[in-house]
Amino acid sequence: MSGTVIPGTPIAVDFWSVRRAGGARLFFLSHLHSDHTVGLSSTWSRPLYCSPLTARLLHRRLQVPTRWIRPLEVGQSHVLDHEVTVTLLDSNHCPGSVMFLFEGAFGTILHTGDFRYTSTMRSEPALRGRHIDRLYLDNTHCHPHRPLPSRQHAMRQAAHIIRTHPQHRVVIAWGRRRCWWTWPWSSAPGWW
Repeated sequence: MSGTVIPGTPIAVDFWSVRRAGGARLFFLSHLHSDHTVGLSSTWSRPLYCSPLTARLLHRRLQVPTRWIRPLEVGQSHVLDHEVTVTLLDSNHCPGSVMFLFEGAFGTILHTGDFRYTSTMRSEPALRGRHIDRLYLDNTHCHPHRPLPSRQHAMRQAAHIIRTHPQHRVVIAWGRRRCWWTWPWSSAPGWW
């Protein structure tokens, strides 16, 4: 099981075993990839905090009842249970994916989930000048013998796969726009 129960806090991130969660009562989902949802299903019956896009996908894909899903706006601070302030930050990983900045009597904690670092993250207003007491850094691809491809290389790989399967219709979400294209690429107008 992946996920983290953060010691000394009421917080669990991407951790879906209430029985094994100890004193955690605030549950957070960083994004909807399957390695972050192990154990999460339609039987979930606790408030679950995530980004608005992840909230919509979570109900559609895993049938988690909407009464338990609590979408929080990205970039805004939210006070939960009068003791924890959480700010969701774009993690530059997949649509809806976020990092969590937690603040409370336990200090300041940044939990990255899966993220793709860019230099613009240094100027993130919620992080600028902030002292982080604990950092939970996802290390899925943090191994020197398994380098993560650049975004450009990954796009070229995706384009190659799409070109070799022209009979399929492909939906590419780019930012907030959704582009429907029928491939091959030669008939497409290009990236919007």
